[in-house]
Amino acid sequence: MSKVRSQTSLSDVIGEDFGPYRLVRRLGVGGMAETFEAIRRGPSGFAQHVCLKLVLPFFRDNEDFVRLFEREARLAAKLRHSNIVGVIDFGEIDGTPYMALELVDGADLRVLLDAQDGTRLPHELVALFGHDLAAALEHAHAPGAGRDADGSEIDAIVHRDISPGNVLVSRRGEVLLSDFGVAKAISGTSRKQSAVKGKIPYMSPEQLRAEPLDGRADLFALGVVLFEALGGQRPYDGAHDPATIMLTLSGDHPSLHGLAPDAPPELCDVIESLLRPDRDERPESASVLIDLLDEFVPSQRARRKVGKLVADCRAAEDRLSKKEALALAAPTKVTDPRPRQGGTGAEPTGGAPSMAGATPLGAQDPGSGARTKRGFGRALAGVLLMAGVVAGGAVALWPAEPTTVQVDAERESSANDVLGNTEGEAESQTEDKTEDKTEKATDDAETAGAAPSVDATGPAKPIAIPPRPARLTVVVFPWGQVWVNGKPYGPAPLKNEPLKAGRYKISAGQQSPFKTQTVRLRAGQRKTVEFDLTK
Repeated sequence: MSKVRSQTSLSDVIGEDFGPYRLVRRLGVGGMAETFEAIRRGPSGFAQHVCLKLVLPFFRDNEDFVRLFEREARLAAKLRHSNIVGVIDFGEIDGTPYMALELVDGADLRVLLDAQDGTRLPHELVALFGHDLAAALEHAHAPGAGRDADGSEIDAIVHRDISPGNVLVSRRGEVLLSDFGVAKAISGTSRKQSAVKGKIPYMSPEQLRAEPLDGRADLFALGVVLFEALGGQRPYDGAHDPATIMLTLSGDHPSLHGLAPDAPPELCDVIESLLRPDRDERPESASVLIDLLDEFVPSQRARRKVGKLVADCRAAEDRLSKKEALALAAPTKVTDPRPRQGGTGAEPTGGAPSMAGATPLGAQDPGSGARTKRGFGRALAGVLLMAGVVAGGAVALWPAEPTTVQVDAERESSANDVLGNTEGEAESQTEDKTEDKTEKATDDAETAGAAPSVDATGPAKPIAIPPRPARLTVVVFPWGQVWVNGKPYGPAPLKNEPLKAGRYKISAGQQSPFKTQTVRLRAGQRKTVEFDLTK
């Protein structure tokens, strides 16, 4: 049996074979699936790098979700276009449904927007993104956009989930639309929505009202994406989901020209026309939108500029990764001695990584509890990104007031971290490991950061080193919000959130906490908590 199937988590399978695929690196995790860079090998040295999308263990036995996953593969396979991420393979191995997708060497638009650090994208690049994405939608929405194996046609495929995370940009400046996971095939007799699906800030008024949809719902979502890229903020952005819905239905939004005074007013007018609440007042089709954007699309040099923007983002991530590697490989200077008191919830020594936002149960909250904002470094979670599913973080361990005493710290390989292993013991972080450490001593070392010091004149003494944070992922089906110890952490999935070792109450719900699980996190542990709000 494949190790992928036998494990509750997927993060310990790097380097393992999954059928004909060898998993190379984990790219990201979404609400119901996880993506990996993988290599498919064949005869005579054939090798192909792909993005392998695997259903999370929690959903493998969920017949409704498996049908949804299969439907995504069938719909995406019907689309063959240079601006749409292609499906290469689909199937099931050892009970795990999978999909192999084209691997895009670049970043998603969300990463590029976050990397601007308060500035806006140049208007000519926004026009280029809009033109390419409209071309993708023209192909999906056009009659005969896809054919079944028997040759029968469908009228259109409506994506229903266009957002910056589903727009991929390559190093060569190519712009591709991905993730048709909630797409709907529209025929002459089937246009009604079975359920409201998508991301609320990007949903059209008719989608929010669960009315029958056509391609103009995708044009609305594209308008929100382009408005955000050019204006630096979304047009409809309330304090919470109900407020955002009311703003969307009303059609009241800031003037895009006021937010981007350097952009051509005519370009702002085109983008704002996509946001009209009445779909009959929007451009009639993606083909019409292409014509409207033609005059604003720059020369091919702009595409090279886009590629450079992506390459700069990747270079920044490479530098971040190297710094992390150096920090983990270098000898760690440590301070004396005595472990701090406070038990499981003890604060790390000065200079340890900040894990704001939640304090373990039973520990005193030292600060305001405000959650640190996810910035550029956390958004770039892999060298190759696929389907907008990215997350992660880099943490360097720096002790305060170093002395001349040094301990060479061993770090566990990320390939050996196992999500969901709540009972696993952390390895000692010094070269001088002993065989007879008790479980209590190990727990004390994890929570208080205690490790033996090197002293040539006497026996080893405990010294304080910063403990590695635990990483928490929370998955909610079908969708919902996450709370940690009662503090809101935003919409699921929560991905690799750094937390101090200790016990936590993890809650999920849609407007307020509905279900709760209590978990214990150990230093350095990776843990996934799953909720099914339909039961």
